Amino acid sequence: MNSEPQKTYPAVCNGEKQASFARRSANYEPTSWSADTFITHTVPFQKPKEWNEARIRKLKEQVREILGSTTDPVEMVNLIDTIEHLGIGYHFKREIHDALSHLHDANLISWDLHHVATRFRLLRQHGFCASSDVFLNFKDDQGNFDENISKDPKGLLSLYNAGYLATPGEEILADAISFARGHLSLMVDDLRSPLKKQVLRALKTPLHKMLTRVEARFYIEEYDEEENRNEILLELAKLDFNTLQSLHLEEMKILSLWWKNLNIGENLKYARERLLECYLIWALGQYFEAEYTRARKMNSKLYALATVVDDTFDVYGTYEECKLLNDAIQRQVINFTSVDLLPMYLRNLCHQFIKTINNFEDELEPSEKYRMTYIVKSVQTLIAGYMQEVEWRVGGYTPSFNERKTTALDGNITSFVVGFPFLGVPRELITKEVFQWLNAVPDVAVDSMRIMRYIDEFVGHERESKCEQGPTTFDCYKMEHKLTDEATTMKFQSFCEDAWKRINQACLLPADGPMTVLEIFVNWGRTMETFYLYINDGFSKSSNTKKIISQLLLEPFSL
Repeated sequence: MNSEPQKTYPAVCNGEKQASFARRSANYEPTSWSADTFITHTVPFQKPKEWNEARIRKLKEQVREILGSTTDPVEMVNLIDTIEHLGIGYHFKREIHDALSHLHDANLISWDLHHVATRFRLLRQHGFCASSDVFLNFKDDQGNFDENISKDPKGLLSLYNAGYLATPGEEILADAISFARGHLSLMVDDLRSPLKKQVLRALKTPLHKMLTRVEARFYIEEYDEEENRNEILLELAKLDFNTLQSLHLEEMKILSLWWKNLNIGENLKYARERLLECYLIWALGQYFEAEYTRARKMNSKLYALATVVDDTFDVYGTYEECKLLNDAIQRQVINFTSVDLLPMYLRNLCHQFIKTINNFEDELEPSEKYRMTYIVKSVQTLIAGYMQEVEWRVGGYTPSFNERKTTALDGNITSFVVGFPFLGVPRELITKEVFQWLNAVPDVAVDSMRIMRYIDEFVGHERESKCEQGPTTFDCYKMEHKLTDEATTMKFQSFCEDAWKRINQACLLPADGPMTVLEIFVNWGRTMETFYLYINDGFSKSSNTKKIISQLLLEPFSL
């Protein structure tokens, strides 16, 4: 992507002109969608909402009966795996937990690689401390995985996906990934779909790292191709997906109207207009269930506005403008007092940012209003981090890797961990004590943000290097260790893998925190793996997300 020619504009602060200066441009790709797309979109004809709800209730009862009557361990593992693949596992949490608890306690010995690996993965995903020693039965006398299993594509895929539930020090699972990946890569062209599709997808993004909602969209189509499919599960999956999709589309309509009325994207052409991507990636990616509707809308507003502020600090604003904007937000209480000190182009942005945050308090119930303390702190810490980067850039200072990493992580941890994602979560799912725990910044939160930062760094390195934003964390590490881009990318990928292992450890019972909260941290990592790696740089390269946006928000399953 070629850089635009730099343009010279007069900046106005307090009514006085500064010296002319060169405005930089990141040449961001425009969003692939307009707000009107969702405001005017009509859903294809479906049966009445009341009929859908009644049918879903009946199908759920039938699935519960199936779960209750299944006694064979192999059948139970396959049943739970199918239910979760189809994206309907959240309806049967208690039943699945009870079944897995029984499977965990049972002394089962099996030589079926698919069964053993799938059982191990499901147990680990639900917090049970399943031993990786179960895979020793598939090794030969030399300690290598037996070549006899190399002709079993279904078993290899299950082994490969199980390997990504590793905790620190589990070398047998690292060997499992390497062995399975090698053989799957060799045989994939000869496989038949739907297994071929599943192998190709997993080789790019393993199942544990794929967002549940995205995997469900793919798998429902693939399960429809299975000869031995369960029609009850398939119908429930399609109906449930369509019902949630209607809710998500309605949320996006509300957000699109809000964004259109702000008129920010139209007036600040230098910034990324990413409302839809913020909703899809940073809101829907964290929680897709109906009870999180308020949280998704709050989250999307915060991230959409924060993206514009980020671009102001990164590529467009002068030092003086950025300092005034930072000062306006660093007040003890975020208010409008110093908005008039800003240059004209920033006044509406700052006004709307502050107004949006203040409006959140009205949306919170009286017992939830304590959360505003955390959100204000989150915003202020995030903006302070942006300002630090401006000061380094203007001063020509190249920070050390640790300095750069700390600044990036501190702002993101406070905002993305304590503030933004949890502000609108129902009080039944997150308590004041949990907010206090989050405010202490648990290790699992830090690792979640490490994955976010490191993937963003090595995926967006080439793009950011053209924007003259100053050295990134990627640049600092590369220069400090005298590495090539490729070697630095590999190192950052290893940092992410180590963080995933620690997160997996934190989620094993007794877990480091409430499982509802830990699942959101896991979803941060999945969001990055899905929308930055599986879908290449999907946030900045909006066109790359066009297909998946249609699939998740605009295209219901036919019944």
